[in-house]
Amino acid sequence: MLEILSTNGIIQFVTTLAALAIVVMLWKNRSLAEVRYLIVIEINVAVWAFTYACEFSTPVLENKIFWSQLSYFGIAFLPVSYFFFTQAFNQKFRFLSTKNYLLLSILPILTVLLVLTNNLHHWVWKDISLPENSDIMFYEHGPWFWIFYGYAFLLIGLGLLNLVRSYFHFSRYYRSQISLLLIASIIPVLGNFAYITNLNPIPGFDWTTACFVVTGLVIAIGVYRHRMFEVIPLATQKLIEVLQDGVIVVNNQGEIEEMNPTSKQIFNFGSENMNRADFKEIFKNYSDLMTAIEHDKENNFEMRLKKKEGIRYYMVKISPIFNRSKQKSGKLIIITDISSIRKSELQLKNRNHQLLKEIERNEKLIEDLDSFAHTVAHDLKNLLGGIYSSSEILVDLQEEGNHEMIREISHLVKDSAFKTIQITEELMKLATAGYDDVEKEPVYMQQIFDQATGQVANLISEYDAQIEVTTDWQPVLAYGPWIIEVWMNYISNAIKYGGNPPVITVGSRKIGKNKVKFWVRDNGDGISTEDQTLLFNKHTRLAPDKSFGYGLGLSIAKRIIEKMGGSVGVESSGKKGEGAEFFFILPSK
Repeated sequence: MLEILSTNGIIQFVTTLAALAIVVMLWKNRSLAEVRYLIVIEINVAVWAFTYACEFSTPVLENKIFWSQLSYFGIAFLPVSYFFFTQAFNQKFRFLSTKNYLLLSILPILTVLLVLTNNLHHWVWKDISLPENSDIMFYEHGPWFWIFYGYAFLLIGLGLLNLVRSYFHFSRYYRSQISLLLIASIIPVLGNFAYITNLNPIPGFDWTTACFVVTGLVIAIGVYRHRMFEVIPLATQKLIEVLQDGVIVVNNQGEIEEMNPTSKQIFNFGSENMNRADFKEIFKNYSDLMTAIEHDKENNFEMRLKKKEGIRYYMVKISPIFNRSKQKSGKLIIITDISSIRKSELQLKNRNHQLLKEIERNEKLIEDLDSFAHTVAHDLKNLLGGIYSSSEILVDLQEEGNHEMIREISHLVKDSAFKTIQITEELMKLATAGYDDVEKEPVYMQQIFDQATGQVANLISEYDAQIEVTTDWQPVLAYGPWIIEVWMNYISNAIKYGGNPPVITVGSRKIGKNKVKFWVRDNGDGISTEDQTLLFNKHTRLAPDKSFGYGLGLSIAKRIIEKMGGSVGVESSGKKGEGAEFFFILPSK
């Protein structure tokens, strides 16, 4: 009897020490959720094995029942701890809460209470016997035992299912670890099954505790030798899932090891699981990515993707991954959204372009004003000097009472002032056409033309000019007030440089699909080919004796039309009497 007692008790005491040793081994890795629940499992096993050993150490039935009852403080919570261990391994961290642990522990707690009070109701054990010359008790189990037993195996079965799912969910890199966990998990199940069915070398002896120690030992060795749990998605899911950058891990076989939610969002993959999928098959429509993944060295490139909200820009960095043996084990792809950077660069580029245009425009205006200043400075000085001198003369004539001379001098002052105003107006038109940005809108040329001819009515009357309109006006996109200036310039030039009397023809016609050409044809002496190239330059006057001006009219007209998206020109044979045709082209409505 003593030999049997010593053997069974020693087995359980050794089991207790082994479980505690495993707890010590695992303790430094307790920061991992998986390891924490594994420690709880081994503590439960240690409690069970210790009380079981104490049960074997006493020959008194009542004492044996007492220690057997205490063993349920370890037995009852083992299934819950194991289920939580598999949940943690399977990365279901949202489930891992104290509240859920307590909820699943309600039935184990109730079981412990029923075990402690079994002599009142016998729901757990109907009868307990101790054969002679044996230290092993035999139980006739009550209904609650089988309820708890079914609950325990349900949790263990769900835990095994978690491991099986992780085998297919995780990549190939983790399968060896999962296989080890499955084997280690099945060992105590087989030990308990042998106890329940009496398929046991020592009848009535429960090998479950020893089997759990073997399980813990196998996993502990895996933690230390194979760094189990170290590279399980704690290093990916916990970190990578919250990254704003896309992360994709590809192994040497071209399979996707990991793809975080940001990557799926970038490529519109939804929540579909991409692990173990063929990278080339998944990304076959992304040629840049397919080309870049072929390189063995680190590779960076920019990728553009069309989204519903517009074009998005991404910086893609592909780096090789090496294992602990410094052998290449795959590739890491990091995808960073740089759309805001590119948008800022584009805005800055556009702003720089606008600034350059403004600088160019200002430089042209400065050049125009400088040239104009040199051209008219002398005349303005003479005109203003004449006005000043005339005003002094008028004072003297006023004192002398020479009214006739006062009238003549007043006319000279009026003419000088009028010419000064003309120069100032041309200068203002030049500046306005150079600076102002206006919104183009549909313009109906009949109304614009009528306003222009109305403003030069005195000139038409003075020269007895005839104007014939031979067109049905086409609507265009332009800025009406500026186009009035162009018509006034063209008509006044046609009157001044036309025949005697001036006969002017005005017309228009559509050219191409979206342009309209307008022209003014006179009956003057025409313009030579050489002079035609100079006409729209600033300060050009081919016949200064025929009219007063400073050669800015056609230059202003050109600037206005070009700002409206059109063009200007002149056509003439250069022969006397055949006149010239000045035209401008604008976009149609």
